[in-house]
This record gives sequence, C-alpha cells and structure tokens, in this order.
Amino acid sequence: MLDELISIYNRTNYDFRNYAFPGDKFSHQFNEWIDYYRMKFAIAKIIRPTSILEIGVGYGYSAITFLKASENATYLGIDNGLNALEGSKGADNWAKEITKNYKAEFLLADSRSMTTLPGDFYDLIHINGQKDGDSTFHDLELALEKGKWILVDGYFWSDENLLSATYFLNKYKDFIEFSITIPSYAGELLIKTKSSAKHMFVEGLNKENSNLEDIIDSYKRYKGREFEDSRLISISCLANPNKDMNILDVGCGRGELSYILSRSGAHVTGIDDSSSAIQKAKATYLADKSIKNLEFIQDNFLNHKFNKKYDIIIATDLIERTPEDKLELIILKIAELLKENGLFITYIHPNKLYYQYTYEEKRKIAKSIGLYIPENPRTFYEDLRYVNEQTPQSLFLNLNKYFSHILTWVNDSQDLAGSLTNSFSSEEYNNARTILAVSSFEDLDRDRIVQLLSPKKLDCEGVNVEALSEKDLINTFSNKKFKLNITLKNNGKERLVSLPPYPVHISYHWLKTDSTCEIFDGLRTEILPALNSKEQRDLQVDIVAPQEYGEYQLQIDLVQEGCFWFQEITNKPLLNISAKVEQNPDECRSEESKVDNTFEIKDDEINVEEIMEKIRENIRERKESEDPKSAEEIEQVFSEISPRARSPQEPGIINLDYDIRNDNYSISSHRPLLGAFLIKGRNLVHGEVRRYVDPVFQKQSQLNYNLAGVLSDAKETASSCSHKVEKLTSEIEELEDENRLLKSKIEQLSSETEKLKVESEQLKSEVVSSIKKEVESMISAVNLDLESKAWLNKVLESRIQKGLENQGTDSSGKANAQINSSGKTNAQINTSGKTSALNHSLGKANAQSNLSGKANSQINSSGNANTQTNASGSANTQINASCSADPQINYYVFEERFRGSRENILQHQMNFIGYFENCTNVLDIGCGRGEFLELAKQKSINARGIDVDEDMINFCKSKGLNAELKDAIKALEEIKDKSLDGIFISQVVEHLSPKYLINMLNLCNKKLKYGFYIIIETVNPLSLFSLANFYIDLSHVKPVHPETLKFLVNTAGFRDIETKFLSPVSPEMRLQKLPDIEDAEENKSVIEISNQNIDMINDALYGAQDYAVIGKK
Repeated sequence: MLDELISIYNRTNYDFRNYAFPGDKFSHQFNEWIDYYRMKFAIAKIIRPTSILEIGVGYGYSAITFLKASENATYLGIDNGLNALEGSKGADNWAKEITKNYKAEFLLADSRSMTTLPGDFYDLIHINGQKDGDSTFHDLELALEKGKWILVDGYFWSDENLLSATYFLNKYKDFIEFSITIPSYAGELLIKTKSSAKHMFVEGLNKENSNLEDIIDSYKRYKGREFEDSRLISISCLANPNKDMNILDVGCGRGELSYILSRSGAHVTGIDDSSSAIQKAKATYLADKSIKNLEFIQDNFLNHKFNKKYDIIIATDLIERTPEDKLELIILKIAELLKENGLFITYIHPNKLYYQYTYEEKRKIAKSIGLYIPENPRTFYEDLRYVNEQTPQSLFLNLNKYFSHILTWVNDSQDLAGSLTNSFSSEEYNNARTILAVSSFEDLDRDRIVQLLSPKKLDCEGVNVEALSEKDLINTFSNKKFKLNITLKNNGKERLVSLPPYPVHISYHWLKTDSTCEIFDGLRTEILPALNSKEQRDLQVDIVAPQEYGEYQLQIDLVQEGCFWFQEITNKPLLNISAKVEQNPDECRSEESKVDNTFEIKDDEINVEEIMEKIRENIRERKESEDPKSAEEIEQVFSEISPRARSPQEPGIINLDYDIRNDNYSISSHRPLLGAFLIKGRNLVHGEVRRYVDPVFQKQSQLNYNLAGVLSDAKETASSCSHKVEKLTSEIEELEDENRLLKSKIEQLSSETEKLKVESEQLKSEVVSSIKKEVESMISAVNLDLESKAWLNKVLESRIQKGLENQGTDSSGKANAQINSSGKTNAQINTSGKTSALNHSLGKANAQSNLSGKANSQINSSGNANTQTNASGSANTQINASCSADPQINYYVFEERFRGSRENILQHQMNFIGYFENCTNVLDIGCGRGEFLELAKQKSINARGIDVDEDMINFCKSKGLNAELKDAIKALEEIKDKSLDGIFISQVVEHLSPKYLINMLNLCNKKLKYGFYIIIETVNPLSLFSLANFYIDLSHVKPVHPETLKFLVNTAGFRDIETKFLSPVSPEMRLQKLPDIEDAEENKSVIEISNQNIDMINDALYGAQDYAVIGKK
C-alpha cells in the first residue's frame, strides 16, 4: 500500500491552487502547500472512498481535493462557520462554490457539541487538526464510530495536537487495524479502523468479552490460585473468615476472591451474571470435587432467590459498575440478606475525587508547560464499566440509606488502613485511588478494623504454631524451584497474616550435613487471608534448592519481618526434613554444550601417515580376532556405507597400491589424493564400527517392540479396568444423587419446620422488642421533658434572683412588680425566693433578629421602660400603652412545644450528617438546642455551634457541647479563610433579611475549604400546610422559595447544588386516591386523571414541610 501511495503521489500533477480563494490571506504559503494537498489526493486515490465526511471545512481545499480524486463520492462537510484560521470575511460560501458540480453538502454546526456524527457510515473521515487537544480527541472519538479510514490533518501542527492523537491511538488500539504517519507539510495521520469498531461502539462491548479478562495480570500469572492485588488482599483481611461463616461474594467475576476466602474453611457463595466468568471460575476451582464449601451461581443478583442470610457480604468493583437507578435496589437486597451482626464490605475503584480535582490539576500543569494529557484518562473498557463512580461522601450517603453504622476510608496498596489511621488532608483524599467501606446494623469497632489491616508486632508469649508435612525426605535437583505442601496450625493467641508493617511469612533454611548453613534467608510465602487463633490451613511453600548438589537438612520456619524468626522463641524450626539434591540435568547439558567439539585443520598440521597408522592399527586388532576379509567383502562394505557418494573410479583410486593381505599402503605424496582418501578412510572405519553396533541395535529394537506389545496389552487391560471403575463410579454417583435428593427433601421438611419455629420465635421477639422500644421511648421522652423543665426552672430561678438583686426590698421583704400594657400583671416574690406568680416577661427581653429562629420583639422610643421606686422600697415598672412591643417569649419553651423534641430533631438531622463524614472543623450556625452538635459528637465529627440566644447556648454547654454566644456575621469574619470543611444552617434563613442572608452566604463561601459542603435547611413554602404553620413563630420574617435559595447559594460561589425535600406530612392527612377497578377503559381513564389531580392537590397542600439546599465549594 505504501509503495502504491508514493507512486501515485509522484505521478500526480494535481494543483490545489486552481481552486484557491482569491482573497486568502495565506496565499504566500501556497507553494509550500502543493505537495501537502497532492498527498491528500494520493490518499483518496488509493482508498477510493464512496462517502466522505470532513470536520472543519474552511475554504474547502481538502474537500475539492478528495472529490477530484474520487469524483463519484458523496461529501458532507461540517464547519462552525467562524473561519477563525483564515481570518477573511466573505469566504463562507467558497467551499460550496468550488464543489457545486459534485455530490457535496455542508452542515453549519460545532462538532464539539455533538455526541455522534450525522449519517450512517463513511469510507473516509477527514479531521482538521488545527484545534486544541481536547477538540481533536473528541472528533477522533466521533470518527472512530463511523469511519473506515480516518485522516488527521496537521498531526504535527502542535505538541498538543500530536499528543492528543497519540493518546487516542493508545486508548482505542483494540479498534484500530493500523496507522500510518506521513511527514508532509503539517503531518498526516492515516488510521485504518477494524471492521468491528462500528458495532462495538454502537452496541457497546459485551461485558463477557475476553478483552476484559486481560485487566488483572495476577490472575494470568497464578491461574487464580494466588493473588497480589491490593483489592483482594484488603477485602480478604477485612472479612477475616473462619469455618463458621457464610460469605456471599456479589459480582464474583472469575472467583479469585471467593476461592481465597474458602481456604479458611468458610462456606463461600459467588454470584455473577457473566456466564463466561462463572464457567472459568468453576473450571479453575471446582474441578477438585473435594472442595465442598465453595459454590458459584450464574444469575442476576436482583432476580436470584437466596435461601439464607450471610455473616459477610462482599462487593468489589460492583457499585461503580451499577447504574444509579439500580444501585439502591442492590444495596437494599444486600441489607436484606445480611445478618443483624453481619458486615457488608465494599471496595471502590476509582475514587471520583481523583479525576475531579487531582487529575484536573495535572492537566493544568501539563498545559502550562506546553504538554497535553486527555480530558478523560480512563480506558475504553473503564468508560463502559464504571458508569457510577463514587466519592467517599457519595458512597457513605448511598450506604446510609439502609445501614446505620458505616466506616469509609481511602487507601493505597502500600497502606491498606489509609485514612483510618492517618489524618488525610483534602489533597491526600483526592490523590487516593481507592475507597473502602464497612457497613453494619450494629456498632463498628474501628480499632479492630485497623488491626485487621495493619497488624502490630506479635506477643512472643502468645505464639504457638505447629507445622505438618507428609514428606520426611525430599529428592530434588540443584537450583530448582518447587513447592512443599504443609499444614499450618495456629495453636496460639496471635493472628498470623502477611501484611505490613510487620508481615508474617513462611520461609526456610538449607543446612549441610555438618549443620553449617548453606542458605539462611529463603523465599517468602505469604499467609493470606489471616490464619486466626485455633485455625489450621493447608499451604504450599515456595522453595529453591541449593546450587550445589549433595545431602541437606531443610528447615521450615515462620518469620515476622523486622522482628524475629519463630525458631528464636521455640529453639527449633517448625519442620526439619532431609533432602537429597542431585545435579540438575539441564545444567549438565548446558555445561556439555559449552564444550568446543570443533577443530580447525591447517595444512601444515596434517600428518596423514600418523592418521593412517591409527586406522591400520584398528584394522589389525579386528583382524586378529576375526577371519581376514577379501577384497570383495571390503568392496561390499563400501557399497553399503555410502552408495550415493561414490563414483566408479573411486575403488581404483583408493585401492591402486593397497596390499590387502599384508595390510600395507605405500604413499609417496598425500597431497593429490588427500581429500578423497580421508573421506574414504573415515567411511571405512565407520562401516567397520557399524558391523558390530547394528546387531546390538537390532536386538534392542526387538526388545523395544516386545516391550511395546506388553505395554499395549497392559494399557488395554488398564483401560478396561478404568471403564469398569468409571461405570461403578457413575452408579455410585447416581446412588449418591438419589441419597442427596432424599436428604435434601428431609432437610427441606426439617428446614420448613425450623423456619416456622423461628418465625414464631421471631414474631414473639418482635412483639416484645416493639413493646420494649415503645416503653423506652416513653421513658426517654419523660426523662428529657423532666430534664428540660428542671433546667428551665433553674434558669428562671436564676433570673428571679437577678431581678431581686436589681430591685429594692420593703420592710416586709416583699417586692411588687407591675407591668402595664393592655392589663396589669403582678409578680410577688417573698424573701425565701419562692414564686407565687410568674409572667413570660421573665424570659428574654429585646431579642433582635437572631440566627436560631427565636422571637423578635422590639421596643420603640415611645416604649422605654420607666422605673419608679417608692418609699416603701417597692419597684414599679411600667410600659406605656402606646408601646408597640410584644410581651417577651421564652424561646426554649416555644421550640420544645412547636418545633418538636430534641429526639425527633436528632433523628431528622441524620439525613445530613453523612455529608460531614471525616470532617474536622464543622460550623453549625444557629445551633439552638444543639441537636446537630450532639449528633456530630456521636459520629466523632469535630463541630462547634454559634447562636445569639443565651438560653440555648447555656443549654448546649450543660450537655457538654462546644457552643458560643455569637452573631453569625461576626463569627464568620473572625474565622480564617478556607479553614472550615463543613457548614450547617438549619431553620435560620427564614429569620433573616435578604441583605443579611446574602452577606452571610458570601462569607460562608470564603471560609469553606474547596470540595466541602454547605447545607441550608428551612421551611418549604411550596406546601400550604407548611406555609400555614410558618406564622406560628412570631420571629419568622419571610419564607424563602427553594429556587431563590438555590440561586443565592449558586451566586455565592457554590456548585453541584441539589435540593432535598424532607419531613413529609403523615399519609393519613393526605387525600386518598380512588381505588382501581377492572371495568371499562373509560372508567380507568377517569380514575387515572382523578388520581393525577389528587396527587397535584396533595403536593400543593401537603407537600414536604422542609427542604434543604446542599452546595459544594
């Protein structure tokens, strides 16, 4: 093809200048472009396209070139109409003008906004490469779907363009047959796609495609029986399996992890919907019928009916490959299959934060130094598989819907515990490539999980290990690697596992017979998964024999790297085996091959007489033991040895002066006959040797023949026996199947009986548990109410005491306080501090618009309090009737009555706590009674609150919570920029003026770190029910519409904004739908329309009471 291309290029006289635009500002470069377009002409000639598409038409020079070379071709040109490169106005129609006599069409569009190219399929797609790297990469992806040949123009135009196209070739190499680089004016890249590329793009790659099986190298290396993948190591250590466990591996693939976990004795079930993966798993691991605790199921996980619950459920590389609409269903089913005390372990790769932040920073750096890396670094298969990539926060939120206790962290292959043990910065979180999570219905022991992933130094007193082997003597060859089967029993208290920083390995020493050490540090064999206390496991130890052959002692022992050999504790190795090491035959052959068996004959070194004397001496020896041979016999020997090599003249030449009887040959000069004479002499000797060797060979051949016959008979006998054994085995298996069927039916009956028994017990337990929870809830509510009232009483008594100190007392020790508004209220307090009458005026005074949703009371200038003290020492406080001030409200009591109990608020705010997982500096603006602060404290999240209500702050402090009496604006101004990693604002914004709210949101954006969340919850005005209740609180200024709040949050600089509607109205309060009937279609249609209207009315009247706007910086 290349030779033909060059030939056409050299022959053509095509000149694009005949079609050039007269006003082209680059006409001074036309002479340099002649060869450039001739090469395009030659490419089109050799490809012979019938359909052409071009992205980036410009003046149409390439278009007319292709159409001149392929005059019957159809052409479609796509251009955005900017003519940015040409820089001339009025040239938009030039391409149409010069191609008007051809089947050419033009489309005004920007290819960068396209997801697919118009039309079906094209023989040639031409891409104008004078763009940025991302645009070129995007256009190439579009072309790969619909192009047989792809020609990239300007391949060398810039480094960015060159790198972009090269990255494309690497990513999609499985779809490309070949590519050719043509170093023309700006470089041409010609790509030939495979015929299957179109279908692979249109239909999507089948998930069972063998290409996907090349991803994990360790599987190919160890045939699935060993693993070095950090994914498998992490999961196996977290699972920490034992023989009493039932484990489910969801999305098990080829079963590597399932097999490794089953080696501990646990019963493991692997399920996957890929038939090829399950077939490979069964062929690899279930060929050995002795494995009874491992099974594989080929089925869709959501559709399969399981008959039991599991101690541990594992999902590796599953969640990120599950579409969003199915993810919740999968997690729900996993939760249903998990035991109450079970664990759900999941492994996520990749961490979406890496692509969102770290990789984007790398792109910026690359661009700043003139390099290019693609916008999407994922492989084609990763694009297909990873449809739902996760961040630690999004994974937590997905799991939190069904699990109450979740631990998430990021790690790498060198540090499996990762952020569990180290405080990761935002940059480290973004750099981490993998996410792990452990979920449960019960509390998780964080320290225990860390210990599983990062074991400490072993306690020597707790070490007690025993090893067994069937072999007392080993025969092997020097320097040969082999495996030794041993059984390892852990009789001690310590857990043995090969994990950093102090991994435990199996190793060995080679000792000579005189006890001197030949090899001390042998190969290391890993113990994975962990060997727990009182467990035993069959293992294969990797061993390499010494280089020198001889007799040795092989000592097997354990070593904790960086700490000690177990032999140092027990004073003896685990195993001591005698070994005989023989010289390796491969090494012998290698040494023999090194011996130089060739020699060089030089004329001045040849002594023919000496050679012939040796030949004659050999002949004499044979003649002394045998009858002399006649000339005819010798001649017959010559004819038998090499009949093809001899000519009729040769007997005369060699026997001319030879005296057979006297065995004598007189040589006057050896030079003329040297070559022929030496050859004949060699053949003579060889012939004589064969006379004695051949009979032996014949006897050996006969023996071999007889032996082969005996072996054949033995084989037939063995085959017959084998058939009989197979028949017996088959009959036994049939009997076993029938036996298993009977046992299965018995077990099924037993199981159903047991199930009924369990269900009755469960029902009884549920009833008792339900009653117990109700009672505990009532007791908790009463205790909380008593606690709140006791605290309130203490606050009131404190305030009364302060009032007494500020007022004068009369001779009887009584004080009269009068407050005049629309009536009079008298409060009398005796000297013992007892309260006979108390008005709400003992609550807060002059509460201004604050941030926790408190009452707003103002006293104007005409409402100043006047205090007069009479002679008797009593104080009379009056407020003018013209005053507009409201009586003071105790907001703590108000919230307790109208907002709900702290217990309910705590439960409600569980919806938000997941956004602040692993955060270390969260600010709660308007913390109120501190429900969010208390929840954060339970989740080990460092949070502090601010509020302008002194009662609320005092209550928070009484609970041991971190809260301060501060205004929001002032508090935010004091905080260092980009220091907060979370802001929570609940039921606050409805109390604020628009100016104050906008100022506060701008400050929040300024103080929040990049990539962290702000959550703002408020009353939902879209629900009439909620809007009516809005005016119960006198301090509410105005409701804030969800779209308004989203706009303000976005304007303040936050992104990825979402709205969550919460606190649904009780279903009993909503309008009930009409029941379905099975009559005529007309009635059904009326009911459907009526129910739709009812839904609309329900949403308007009884929609969610609250909503939250969530944004990320």
